[in-house]
Order: sequence, then structure tokens, then C-alpha cells
Amino acid sequence: MFILACISPFMPLEEKVGQMMMVTFRGATANEAAKTLIQEVGVGGIIYYNWTNQLSSPEQVKYLSKSLQDLSKIPLFIAVDQEGGKVARLKEGFTISPGNQAIGDSGDPKIAEQLAFVMGQEMKAVGINMNLAPVVDVNVNPLNPVIGSRSYSNKPEIVVQYGRSALDGYHKAGVLTTLKHFPGHGDVAIDSHTDLPIVNKSMEEWEQTELYPFAKLAKETDAIMTAHILVPSMDVDNCATLSKKVISYLRENIGFQGLVITDSLVMEGVLKQSKTIEMAAIQAINAGSDLLLFGGKMLNQERKELSPEEIKHIHQSIVDAVNNGLILEERIDQAVRRILQAKKTFETSANSL
Repeated sequence: MFILACISPFMPLEEKVGQMMMVTFRGATANEAAKTLIQEVGVGGIIYYNWTNQLSSPEQVKYLSKSLQDLSKIPLFIAVDQEGGKVARLKEGFTISPGNQAIGDSGDPKIAEQLAFVMGQEMKAVGINMNLAPVVDVNVNPLNPVIGSRSYSNKPEIVVQYGRSALDGYHKAGVLTTLKHFPGHGDVAIDSHTDLPIVNKSMEEWEQTELYPFAKLAKETDAIMTAHILVPSMDVDNCATLSKKVISYLRENIGFQGLVITDSLVMEGVLKQSKTIEMAAIQAINAGSDLLLFGGKMLNQERKELSPEEIKHIHQSIVDAVNNGLILEERIDQAVRRILQAKKTFETSANSL
């Protein structure tokens, strides 16, 4: 395994860009597709899904994780959406947690910590080092089609209580955490998987409600995921994932210095603003994102995932954008430093699988 003592400027540009990509592939084992992504593209992370990677037992997942790490000279982020409730990728042989709404209704934030600790221990035991959770969206709109039971509460103060407890549980288990979906997905009327939600509120309303959990918890998480939503009071032109104004607010006003990860760039919410995934990736980097997620199904293309060849093309497009001056290499270096810093926290455990 690569000793993470190097700093990004001494890595080739192609390797740095690869580190900024988190992808999926079809296979229950580390097959040729995985080898292409890890050894040719040099991706920095893999995200697991039931429909792509089987995830049929703890033994299968552990073997998959170890095989993937063995292919990579730099430890991989191996991530999963294990929120509990209706969004849980690990099922067979794993603890099934209630969703956040049920946990919030319990009246005891300690339950959130205990469940997160158990799930975190199980994830770490099978080589998953990063959870794309917890959700800290405030479920303001009861007709919200995408959050609902994934939220702890419609009150921001309660979301903070339970979100903090969940963060504590995951961290005690040694798993990286990801707050989502910044700046807040709780008052949308449509699902950003299929369209671009627009939320018209004043900045005062945002700061009192949706932004409140992120402001209170930002210093306690490893990563924050952006949402594909348009917030005119923050940026009238660009959705949050593509907005330098929105991510600058997260960095400068809230003071978050960890990893900013995009929601998947194959979702229709972001592709409503960028005609291609390549364009979305370039704009997301320039907006301030560090880690680009390319996981999940493209709903406008018969529910297909990106192939290794398509990932290679996106990677080359980003490299070309740097070489052509569309992206400053300093922006790439900044992102990769954050990525390598986060990876230092699990390098030892990756080697011990």
C-alpha cells in the first residue's frame, strides 16, 4: 500500500484527477472492470450498490473490499449509503436499523449513537471505511418525495441532536461520515434524481432551518455532500453542486474544512444544468468539490450505470480541462490534499483486512 506521506503536487496530474473520482462497477468480485477503474483510471473510491455488487453476505463484501484494496497502491475510499430504514445497501447478514424518522420519534438521541456504532462496526469489519450518512435534512415539507422518513425531524434543533449522536457512533466505530444533502433537501417538491428542485426562501429562512444542522455539525464530520437543488437566494443560476457561491458559503461562513463530495453526477437534477456528465464534473470541481461521485443509475438511459470506458472518458476530459486552463491545477491539488488527509485515518485498517 502507498504510504500517504506524499503531497499532491508530486503526483502526476492523471493520478490526482483519479483520486477525485468515486465510481461503481458491476461485479460481486474484483473483476476486470474494477481492475480497469483502479489501475488504469486510478480512481480514489468505490461505492457499493446491491444491484451492482451483490452484497449478499458479510463474507462476500469483506472479500470484495480486500480484493479491491489489493489492486490499489493508494487506499481506496470504499463507501456505501447505509442510512438505515429504506436506504440501506447492506442487508443480508447485517443489522437492519430503523430509518431516521423512527429514531427521531423515539425521543432518545442515544439510540442514534448506538445504532450508528453497530452499523459502523459492521461496515468496518467488511472493509467499508466511509458511510454516506447521516442525513441531516430538515423535513420541512411533509410532501417531500425524496427525504421524508430519512429525516430525524421537521425541527432543526432535533435534527442536530440526533445527527450529532449518529456522528459519534460512526466515529467510535472508525468509519468516515458524510452529512447530506447541503444546503438542505427537506423542502423540495420534486426528486433531484429525476429533475432539478427549486427552493425559494430568503437567506434568513435558510439559516434558521435547512442550514442550521450543517452549521452546527460541520466541524464534527469528515465530509459533506452537496445537493442538486437550486437555491436562488444563494445562487440564482447554479444548483448547489455546481455553485461556487454555495460551496464558498460552506467553507467561509460555516467554516467547514473537510471533504466536499457531490451527490451523484449521473442524476437528472444536475444534468438539467450541465448537458454532459463531463461538463458537470468540471463545473463541480471549479465550484469547490473535492470528490466527484459517479455512482447509481442514469434514469434517462434505461437505468444503466456508467461503464469503465465512460469513466475513462470523463477522467480524460478533466485532465484535458486542467491542461487547457479550464481548471487550475491548484484547485486539483487542494482537493487531493484533503482526500489524502482523510485516507490517512484508515490506511492501517485497510492493510489489515
